[in-house]
Amino acid sequence: MDRKRLVIAGTNFAGYTAALELKELVGDNHDVIVVANTHKFVFFPSLIWYPFGRREEKDVTFDVRPVYEAHGIDFVEAEIERFDPPNNQLITRDRGPVAYDYLLIGTGPKVDYDYIPGLREHSYSIVGLAAAERAREGWQTFLASPGPIVVGSAQGAACFGAAYEFLFNTRYHVGKHHLVEKAPITYVTAEPFPAHFGIGGFGNAQKLCEWLFHRYHIHSRLNAEIDSVTAEGVHLKDGEFLPSKFTMIMPRFLGIDAVRNAPGLGNASGFIEVGDTYQHPVYKNVFAAGVAVHVKPPEPTTVPCGVPKTGWPTEQMAKTAVRNIVADIKGLPFKSEPFGEMASYCIMDTGNMGMIIAGDHVLKPREHEFIIPGPEAHWAKLAFEKYFLWTRRHAHV
Repeated sequence: MDRKRLVIAGTNFAGYTAALELKELVGDNHDVIVVANTHKFVFFPSLIWYPFGRREEKDVTFDVRPVYEAHGIDFVEAEIERFDPPNNQLITRDRGPVAYDYLLIGTGPKVDYDYIPGLREHSYSIVGLAAAERAREGWQTFLASPGPIVVGSAQGAACFGAAYEFLFNTRYHVGKHHLVEKAPITYVTAEPFPAHFGIGGFGNAQKLCEWLFHRYHIHSRLNAEIDSVTAEGVHLKDGEFLPSKFTMIMPRFLGIDAVRNAPGLGNASGFIEVGDTYQHPVYKNVFAAGVAVHVKPPEPTTVPCGVPKTGWPTEQMAKTAVRNIVADIKGLPFKSEPFGEMASYCIMDTGNMGMIIAGDHVLKPREHEFIIPGPEAHWAKLAFEKYFLWTRRHAHV
């Protein structure tokens, strides 16, 4: 069997999982190379706590290089400028071309802060460490001069769970600082109802969210489109203005520029359209997993909503893609695992309480779906964070 160059683009949930899984399956028979613009793995679910000073960078990141070196995986730290599938290579900005026999794209998204005027300049987000650090600075400014708060998910956004977690954690910390009367909170969302999540809802999550809104006096604007964001607040397209001293808006995602710079690789938004085997329909030696993959919304909504691709399904996509790369090398049948039929596991934290969410499918129809609310959900999220980071630091995926 000819020796193959198996290249993975990205090194977070999709890329890191794929690299270790692939090396486990092929051993020393083939070369596994990871190309990414950072050597840090970031546990994104913990960034909901970062702006409030409850986490530091060392708590939610680790260096992937020692792990890769110990497992015989080559690591190239470089910015990918574009993919070149016709020539089986990717082009990096400062390290030149990297050739491959098989490519798995697990780079995550490009965060689009520029489709809404003022979103980049006048709101905060928690998509990445730099954004969370900026939000921390904004939170400190807010505490010195408190006032109304707006938290939301803009049209086209997909990270609704993170928005809800940040919303309820914000309310928790507003209470801790005795600012409830000075800091009324409004939640703005493209969703048609609370806890729609971009997937048409889940169990009784809508009723639980509505109860939390009522309990904590959180106002909401549903089916909302944001027209612009200013230093004074949020302008909606229906003409309403929501004053705000601290604004956190989850923006929409696009595919990364390296995909958009490769004609025929991604769609108009830069996401890669793959089948249930996560293989590209044209470039058969290219696979994709995670947020880089296009997932069609399960139902139309009045205002566009994206579909969340969280950590669990991202890792499952990566493992399926890896198994199919190995199957293709060996001439074996492929494995299919439709995104919507994957199991759903999530813990939504609300500061000192939360919801444990579990179901047999990500998308409807589901035979089993459970939501367990209470303080145990908060402690479960803390425990899972420690478990996940320990296992990944020790190369268990």
